[in-house]
This record gives sequence, structure tokens and C-alpha cells, in this order.
Amino acid sequence: MATQNLVQRKMQITLNSAAPAADRQGNPQWELRCADPFSMKPEYETKFWIPANEGEQPPPPAVYWCILTQGQMKTSRDPARPYDGSFPWMFRHKIAQRADFNISADAPEPPPVQNIVQPTTMASVGATNGSAPSPLDVKQNSIERQTVLKGAVDATVATDLVDQTPEVILGRIASIAGVPPEYAGDLWTILQNIGSEAPAPAENVEVEEFDDEPLPWG
Repeated sequence: MATQNLVQRKMQITLNSAAPAADRQGNPQWELRCADPFSMKPEYETKFWIPANEGEQPPPPAVYWCILTQGQMKTSRDPARPYDGSFPWMFRHKIAQRADFNISADAPEPPPVQNIVQPTTMASVGATNGSAPSPLDVKQNSIERQTVLKGAVDATVATDLVDQTPEVILGRIASIAGVPPEYAGDLWTILQNIGSEAPAPAENVEVEEFDDEPLPWG
């Protein structure tokens, strides 16, 4: 059985509108309709809910800093390409408490937490042959994921984006990887150094997607 630690991210959301709602116990809430921050198409929206204080006005449309809490992994709409949890946008997210909405831009980042997956199939194999199951090689797993992503980007650049401008190429890379456009240049540099003897140093980039997000390869 897989176990998952708490994963939270500080990020900006653009609130388009807020409407009165209620939770399952009838407690008042605000339903927040927000532009999906991880879609390259601004018309795509996602929803969050926060508790409503008595007598307050709905939060006005604006850009807010929030803490988003990662939940369960979504089910891919394309059975041939199931989600594997390698990108944050593959998970559902929520604003877990009112204090996580409209936080200060100077608020500290949540501590980084890594997902730990322990498939039951590994345990059953170990029990069958009498040996302990091999631990998950996190580094090797990360390298394999990056290599697959690099292959997808290389294939797209070589076929779909021949003779296109750098802006179009970076935009497509961002779409394939599911990252904001401003990270595409750094990601491209990282991918081009996979397998080299002296890869260029780069910061880790994490992004995510929400309920109404189009498929990244669409």
C-alpha cells in the first residue's frame, strides 16, 4: 500500500470570482474560481474552497499568495498515458485552512517533503523468495524520469517545431513538461546536460496542475 507524506507549496493564484457555498456540514464557505496557474491557457479555471467568516464580503478578484496542499493523484483521461506522480500537476490540491489563503508574500516557504512510495508488490516478492525487497533507488528513478522527458522534448523539437522561433519552442517545452513558461529556458538547459560529464548546475523546479487542466501533451 502506498504512503504519501504531506506536500505543500507556496504560490500565487489569480482569483476570478468568489461565491457563497457550504461544506457538507452546512458551514459557510467561499467558492473561489481561479485561473489555473499551471495552464498556458488563461481561460482554464480551477476551484478552491475556504471557510467564510460571518458577515464578511467575498474576497475581491486579485492575485493572492496561498499555501496549496497536495492531495490524491488524478486519473488520466488518456488510458494510454496514465499519470505516475512524477509532476505536481498530476495531483489534486486544496487550500487546507483559511490561514493558508492571502498570506504575506514574505511568508516562508513550507518545508520540502518528498513522496515515499512503497508498493505492496515489492514486499510480496521479498516474502516469496525469502529476501528483503530492494529499496527504491530515488536517484536512479529521477534520472530515468528526466531522460524520458528529455526524449519527449527532443522528439517534439525535431519534428513539430522545425524552423520555429525560440519563443515557440520554449513555449512547447513548457507545455510538454507542465511548467510555467518562464522556467522553460532553465529546463531546456538542464535537459541538454543530462548524461554529460559536467552538467550545468540548476535549481530544482516544481509545478503542478489542477482539475480543469488540459492534458500537457494536448
